Amino acid sequence: MSSLKKIIVTLTCSQALCLIFGLWIQHTVGHASLVVSAESHLEAAATPHHALSNCILQAGIVIWLTGIQFCVNWMVISKVYTAVENRIQKHREDSLVAVNELVRTRDAIIFGLAKLAESRDPETGQHLERISMYSVRLATAMRKHPKFAEVVNSDFVRMIGISSVLHDIGKVGVEDAILLKPDTLSEKEREKIRLHAELGSDCIHQIECRLGNSDFLSMARDIALYHHERWDGKGYPYGLAEKEIPLAARIVAVADVYDALASQRVYKDAVPHVDCVVEIEANAHKQFDADIVDVFLSIHEQFADIAERFRDASPLKGDHIPSDRGGSYTPTAIQYNKIPEAQSGK
Repeated sequence: MSSLKKIIVTLTCSQALCLIFGLWIQHTVGHASLVVSAESHLEAAATPHHALSNCILQAGIVIWLTGIQFCVNWMVISKVYTAVENRIQKHREDSLVAVNELVRTRDAIIFGLAKLAESRDPETGQHLERISMYSVRLATAMRKHPKFAEVVNSDFVRMIGISSVLHDIGKVGVEDAILLKPDTLSEKEREKIRLHAELGSDCIHQIECRLGNSDFLSMARDIALYHHERWDGKGYPYGLAEKEIPLAARIVAVADVYDALASQRVYKDAVPHVDCVVEIEANAHKQFDADIVDVFLSIHEQFADIAERFRDASPLKGDHIPSDRGGSYTPTAIQYNKIPEAQSGK
């Protein structure tokens, strides 16, 4: 029973009891109304038939008046209740609009900051847009996989779409002399650039300390810190293996590597989509979670569509010395003009 019906029934029952009690008092003290007076005269006859008729008449009066009271109560309370419900609903709608506006503003600011950090490398183009969409498509498909269905829900998909753009936010802490160096990095320089994972995590952690716990910030921190870890434990910064690596970071790892392979740079051509798929499949159980790779294989055409729609403008080719900071992976299954993209693990 709804709360409105409970209120009306309770009020009507209370009024009916009061009516019955009032009729009893009137009958007892002899101050009945016109109908009750007539009933008193009938009672004077002292016949059983008259007594039964009197009871039936009183019951009829109670039922009739109770019905009238119920109808009145229903109309009055329904009107008041509806007005209150409308005000509450409007307040909820206004609150939802305000929350959505705040979320949109937050997402826009986050994407803008990530884009600003990414702009230090002029070759990245629409890398963030592609990473976000790859991650969303992959996470959405994972909802149908029995191993991920309980973890990957609509909130997870929504959060990874925006938090994934912060995966390389730590690059703001890497000096230009290293980040933009056209020559191959030294081992010491590679160690410095690998610090971007921890720098990004620390940056997001400081935000958490000020704002409090947040599922979104927690996911963003995991992605920034762990998206260069490998399934076989040979990644960085901590050498985590298998399910020690947070799920969101495992998803972004596949998206980041695909984009590194499929994107054109001044020092390399874009790897054909079919070869990107072969490379990622070949590194299941090595670089990647094999179950996530299986999901990727089931939707890889969507990756190809995103790569085509958000393809960067062709860079000018010249005497540029290949950079080893253009991605996070070096192909192993197939040789692609000696792509040096993950020697530093960027």
